[in-house]
Amino acid sequence: MTEEERDALIDQLPTSTMILWDPDDELSWFPNRNYDEWRNILGHPRAHRGCCGTCGCAGTCLLGAFYDAVVASVVRELDKLGVLGTTDGSPR
Repeated sequence: MTEEERDALIDQLPTSTMILWDPDDELSWFPNRNYDEWRNILGHPRAHRGCCGTCGCAGTCLLGAFYDAVVASVVRELDKLGVLGTTDGSPR
């Protein structure tokens, strides 16, 4: 998978609704633990679109950069394992 295909796959992830919690049997106890909720809990609330209430609007939010790096790393490693198809739905 090319970097552009990985980026396209990452862009399709539902970051505003995807629950960021482990293990599966505890998911029902933490129904709102999506990225926006974690931003608030960790002190980096969204001020408005593209702007962190802590880091400001002129720079990169450290939490946002970390989150983006983790997601990209997971997708890259899944691709290395051969468990991802292509973005057009065809098998690898």
